[in-house]
Amino acid sequence: MKSISMLLVMMLALTACFGGGGGSTTEDRIQLERNTEFDGENLRVFVRWSDGTEASVNTTDDVIDVQPGVTPVPGHQARAWTFLKITDDATSVAHALVSWNPDDPADYLMAGWWARFPDQKPPVSFEDFMPFAIIDGPELDHGVTPQLPVDGTASYAGPAGGLYAYEAGSDWGENEGDFVLEEYQGTVTLTADFEDGSLKGCIGCVGDLATQRAHFGVFLGQEVSDLQGIAKDYELHLATAIIREDGMFDRDRVTLKHPTRNITLSEGFWGGALSSRQDTDGNPRLVMGFSSVYFEESDGSAGALTGSFLGLSERFRENGVSRFPPPQDK
Repeated sequence: MKSISMLLVMMLALTACFGGGGGSTTEDRIQLERNTEFDGENLRVFVRWSDGTEASVNTTDDVIDVQPGVTPVPGHQARAWTFLKITDDATSVAHALVSWNPDDPADYLMAGWWARFPDQKPPVSFEDFMPFAIIDGPELDHGVTPQLPVDGTASYAGPAGGLYAYEAGSDWGENEGDFVLEEYQGTVTLTADFEDGSLKGCIGCVGDLATQRAHFGVFLGQEVSDLQGIAKDYELHLATAIIREDGMFDRDRVTLKHPTRNITLSEGFWGGALSSRQDTDGNPRLVMGFSSVYFEESDGSAGALTGSFLGLSERFRENGVSRFPPPQDK
């Protein structure tokens, strides 16, 4: 099966925005870009496609479902919105989870995804599937160079999730050729080495990845394939990335592993930003980012996972205390 990862990573719309083309290069690196507006009640999400056109959804006009959200951030509350956007040439389903400080709505984080389906019909192959991962929040938009530690290490952990697509090969018998589109959830674990200026991690190494049809039902229907749930036991190993002076990081290598499936190819990238707020150890209180991987298996199966993650520092998880770094001497 021909690799089509270039299609899957055509563009990611992010606070730290990755340009199109299938990975980072010297010229194509993460750039700061806001993708949301939030005032404590109302949310607007806006993205820019690879052809330069823009699209947006908001909680006044486009919401089809709203639910209380779950957030790992101490002191925050959360809400989850699902949006449906229909235009002349495509249908989009978007999901946004916002976590915010009820006493200060400007202290918020947003993670979600935007799935765009050309021709207003459910996808039947990868060519019909256009996934976008979205992260945003004021503390990721530094504006000034963040104050990062010069030595020591810090560990981070938290939720990861996004979109999962899979086309079944010969091992799946009568299901061969089926195309599955679902959502996945798991846990990200990260380690930052500030002396080396590096970050690495894994999604799925702690706990299992879980797949579910949580927000696609309005468009794809509630009936799920016999292949639903097969993402369990996949692990996304996030190769060591260098932390830049602006707190951003990216790496064009994500390796997928599975204990029983024979993976013959995995191509991907990951990136994101360290928070401009510190925990009580003086480390960034959280890391937020995205990952995307396309893979093929020996029986002709192929899949992709595209999503975002939020990792809180161990100290911040323990005491829930954070602060802005002290002013730098001029």
